[in-house]
Amino acid sequence: MSLAASVAFRLYRGAVTALGPIVTRRDAAKLATAGVSTERLAEREGHASLPRPDGPLVWLHAVSVGEAQSILGLAAALGASHEILITTTSASSAEIVASRLPPRARHQFAPLDTVPAVERFLEHWRPDLFVLTESELWPNQIAAAAARGIPVALVNARLSDRSLARWRRLRPLASHMMDRLGSVLAQDRRTAEGLVALGLPPERVEVTGTLKSAAPAPEADPTKLADLREVLGSRPLWLAASTHPGEEEIATAAHHRLRDDRPDLLLLLVPRHPDRGPAIAETLRAEGWAVARRGAGERPGAETEIYLADTLGEMGLWYRLARAVFLGGSFAPLGGHNPLEPVALGARVVTGPHITNFADIFNALFAEGSAERIEDPAALARSIGPLIDAPPAPKPQAIGPRPDEIAARLTALDSDPAFTDPVVIAPNLKRRLSGVTATIVRLVPLQARDIAIRATGPALPAHVPQIPLALLPLLPRRTRRVWHARRNTEMVAGLVLKHVLRKRLRLVFTSASQRRHTGFTKGLIARMDAVIATSEKSAAYLDRPATVIRHGIDTEGFAPAADRAVLRDLLGLPRDAILVGCYGRIRGSKGTDLFVEAMLPLLADHPRAVALVMGRAVEKDRRFEADLHARAAASGERFRFLPEVPVEAMADWYAALDLFVAPQRWEGFGLTPLEAMASGVPVVATRVGAFEELVADGRTGTLVPPDDAEALSRAIAPYLADPDLRTRHGAAARDHVARHFTLQGEADALVTLYRDLLKPPAPRT
Repeated sequence: MSLAASVAFRLYRGAVTALGPIVTRRDAAKLATAGVSTERLAEREGHASLPRPDGPLVWLHAVSVGEAQSILGLAAALGASHEILITTTSASSAEIVASRLPPRARHQFAPLDTVPAVERFLEHWRPDLFVLTESELWPNQIAAAAARGIPVALVNARLSDRSLARWRRLRPLASHMMDRLGSVLAQDRRTAEGLVALGLPPERVEVTGTLKSAAPAPEADPTKLADLREVLGSRPLWLAASTHPGEEEIATAAHHRLRDDRPDLLLLLVPRHPDRGPAIAETLRAEGWAVARRGAGERPGAETEIYLADTLGEMGLWYRLARAVFLGGSFAPLGGHNPLEPVALGARVVTGPHITNFADIFNALFAEGSAERIEDPAALARSIGPLIDAPPAPKPQAIGPRPDEIAARLTALDSDPAFTDPVVIAPNLKRRLSGVTATIVRLVPLQARDIAIRATGPALPAHVPQIPLALLPLLPRRTRRVWHARRNTEMVAGLVLKHVLRKRLRLVFTSASQRRHTGFTKGLIARMDAVIATSEKSAAYLDRPATVIRHGIDTEGFAPAADRAVLRDLLGLPRDAILVGCYGRIRGSKGTDLFVEAMLPLLADHPRAVALVMGRAVEKDRRFEADLHARAAASGERFRFLPEVPVEAMADWYAALDLFVAPQRWEGFGLTPLEAMASGVPVVATRVGAFEELVADGRTGTLVPPDDAEALSRAIAPYLADPDLRTRHGAAARDHVARHFTLQGEADALVTLYRDLLKPPAPRT
């Protein structure tokens, strides 16, 4: 995640926090006016009015009536394996959804996107999967769910050009959300490409079409339908549905022309927003139309020219009565509305030019002859006239995916360890790059394929599955977890979480040290539930049993260069030189001075040799580093000091070498020889740390006593003189690592240990 995205989200959260009380009051007033009870008003603040059911639960969120209806089939399919919670935001959608809930489903109002409301909601419902629909993107909801390890999916995704343009203006905030979406199933390619442009990884999005094609036709009350058919008799009629301001005028102008030939023709006018009904009726009557308004309880009589259906939830009535439908939102630049509902009930549709929201559906219906597009409002009467008495439209062909197909994809996401509630936490409480940090950065993404693990701490790369430090105190206490510490500070943090905050943690510590521990460290280790040693030597310095799990290397990331000369060109290194590298911290314990001392005479004897030192010196070692520069200056370009590079770039710098030297005076474990050998580079190393367990002396490199520059120089010399020796030992080094020190092997061993620790304790006898 970028700094800009993080800042944008914090600004959003701050703004929502400041405006939260105002938004909450306005929302409550609106719902109360619509007749929502006080108990249910509290749902918008995250207070549940229903208990959470047992078992896995999917949270499905929609806003409008249409969106909610479109996911009912998906809810039913998901109900085969999960309990279902459907949330909406309006009183009308709540009423309709509640009356059509499939088995194992219940309805609540969605929480407002404020931090307290979202946290209360998630704490109560604890969903196993969060599914948003269409264009519902709420930063706090998405961020809070992802932080709890809840997979977040967006299905039936459809963003209008206006919505995409708005999110482009807020791109950092959009990017923050895109990072946290595990899967997006888009209705059309335009939406998919727009979301990718906002920062969604392309591999997470797929164009599947619309779920609305599988949604059942809107229902109609049989009694009301029979009453209307009796009132209307055989009178001809047509329907203008979901109209927006300006489109009522277009519809009435067409109706005026149509009535020239059919004076008894009735127009059913259904505005998209029924609350506009009184104003529309007043305007029509002022123009001389005889209007009956359903919202006022009026019935159409013989004299009625326009029946204004300003009610909610009755589209099923109007689509069953009319054979000719003008679908609004298409002369107003709004992208159109869903034409499948009227066509599914036998009506034929005429639309204006603006249909980007449903372009794929309309194109299919155009091909079938069930819909027609017109560019000029004046053409509406000519297109509607022949359809009024036309036979029913053919049932539309399947356009989108089946709900059970989408349900299967979502439940697979639910079981993916990369998105589930973390059961293993790997802290990295250090900002600066270190061997421990490198280990976590490489291990955790690999382990996440098999177990729900998250790293936590500052300055971790975005690709590492992680959980914010601030969320750790908020993790539910009920879940048994493993806390895998690798430093004293991390052991202390684990003990605080376990014994002060009462989290159900099993504490693990990895020790790489090969010296006696201080009393403080011994005390911490004694309180761990399990201890891992990175070598047999490390295990010998512990006063308790330990599991030996040696570090491993990613043998795909660290590998011989396909073309070493080309790689050196890219890195700005001499392509024909014999490159000898020494990488890591620049300080006395790492023996960097021994490397300089050993290489200086060798550079004089071997004109093609070039020595490379890469690493960083902390403040206390700056004088030590300056002295090394001064001593190496006489060799000119033959001795190069390179700046430290990111962890993910290191593999190339190893693969460019002919020989790697690890001259440490002291080392706990030391990954650098393994990284070099995995890259097909032989190693000269001192007999410290685990190096004697890593380097096969005389086969993959050479081992020398520590703190002996002359011995180091004698060991390096044969590699500078003999290219065949470099080749043989380099190939053997690669094979040795691939057989005994793979990162996958380390990850598998750790996951096995984690799973043993996560098992419930055996019952007492």
